[in-house]
Amino acid sequence: MVTGGVASRGTLLSLGATPRMIDRARSLHILQSVRRGIYASAQADLDQRRAIRLGGKVACLSALRRNRVWAGIDTRLHVCVRRSAHHLHVQEAASVGLPATSRRSDTNFVADPGAPRVHWQRSEHREFDESSYQRDWLMPPLTSLRQAVLCQNEEQAIASIDSALRTRFVAQGQVDRLFTQLPARLQHIRAEIDPTADSGNETIVRVRLRRAGFIVETQIPVPGTSQFDLLIDGVVTLDVDSRQWHGDEAQISWDFDKTLCSFGAGLPSLRILPRHIYQSWPQTLAVIRRTVADAKELREFRRMGSR
Repeated sequence: MVTGGVASRGTLLSLGATPRMIDRARSLHILQSVRRGIYASAQADLDQRRAIRLGGKVACLSALRRNRVWAGIDTRLHVCVRRSAHHLHVQEAASVGLPATSRRSDTNFVADPGAPRVHWQRSEHREFDESSYQRDWLMPPLTSLRQAVLCQNEEQAIASIDSALRTRFVAQGQVDRLFTQLPARLQHIRAEIDPTADSGNETIVRVRLRRAGFIVETQIPVPGTSQFDLLIDGVVTLDVDSRQWHGDEAQISWDFDKTLCSFGAGLPSLRILPRHIYQSWPQTLAVIRRTVADAKELREFRRMGSR
């Protein structure tokens, strides 16, 4: 379904449906009325239905996550409603489909159950993007990205922009336009954007290390293996891993080989997991500092010995 499973009566008519066809589809339960004048097919998931019941559209982090763009750690449903909206039925929207105690399943909805996070549209007019057939339930890419930047802390916002560029959710020119709509307090993060990052966690580590004073290069080739995520001060390679992509035996074997190749090239190597970023960063940073300091000392010792 070109509309993504949800459409208004006006959209269906613009696509060639007739009022009689719409009524027939409803009587056969092919279409279900989710809200006055807006219909859902069996293809529609719970996020879409919850957003429509609230009187809004899937937006912000939820819109990004649907498109495989980094959306941080907030897994609530984010919904954008019109500026003039009032008497929102938040709890009614939260209860659509499944009770709040139900387990999350990515096969039928993306966000966690419970009350949505509500955003208010800045104006009643189209903000950034051209309309599409999904306009009845989904905020457009650049608007959603702006909402996500404002909804997160700086490092998560940078990660979302990196990911949006890497996945081509938005183009570079659109990001330039984005920054014309962001407040002065966020203009400085533009210099920290680097779409070469393979993951949001990689972006966050890069940002933290650069802000800590390290020189950090990205996607560094080492002979005999694939690129490393980061090179710190020119002396230590670092990969940011996750159980999702580094749990099978073939990948684990490759990771060991990769580490050996790095040491063979004279570059000590570190590997960290998300818990080292979010649960024990001070200790992780201390290990990185020590490893980099030792590598620099060894490099200088070798240089002196070669004179």
